[in-house]
Amino acid sequence: MSEKIICQYCDNSYSKKVKYCPFCGAENVKEITETIPQCPRCNIEMEEESFRGSVIDICPKCSGIWLDGDEFRYHTSARDIYPDKKIPRNFRREPLSEERKYLPCVRCKKLMHRENFRRISSVLIDKCPAHGVWLDAGELEQIRSFIANGGLEDSQDKQIMENKEKISKVSRETKDLKLFARQMNKWKLRKILYGNF
Repeated sequence: MSEKIICQYCDNSYSKKVKYCPFCGAENVKEITETIPQCPRCNIEMEEESFRGSVIDICPKCSGIWLDGDEFRYHTSARDIYPDKKIPRNFRREPLSEERKYLPCVRCKKLMHRENFRRISSVLIDKCPAHGVWLDAGELEQIRSFIANGGLEDSQDKQIMENKEKISKVSRETKDLKLFARQMNKWKLRKILYGNF
């Protein structure tokens, strides 16, 4: 059984693993210890640096960046990217890295999972669903360039095509099942199979 927590807004209890209270919709804000974050690659203290109106954590050795969930969503949003005139006009896909080592989350120390940002960008990010995203040196710039040069639209178009293919497949399977059911009723296949004439 999972641990229960009490919602700070409606006082109902629910599973600690759930992100939003099922009773009132309030977000289950995970406790973050206020220690100085350490780089998951270099194991050294990260430094704070200003980036487009935010304070982000950066490793002085490898230049990796930690962005909390809200910071990552903001800095990869159209609202922040499109007004930025420093982003290159062309996005160049880099080959996916062959690295296999999973990194611990800067906040909770659990291993993060790795994903290709928007599935087609070729930028592998390390993500903790509860706390944020680790980006190696240059990956934030790559993501912002990908978005500014139409990457989100391409990603959405690909998702739409995949969904259309899935719907078409389900439709074909449903038609096949209906045809089979009609044939069974028409020829009284049960009687033929079981010999009850």
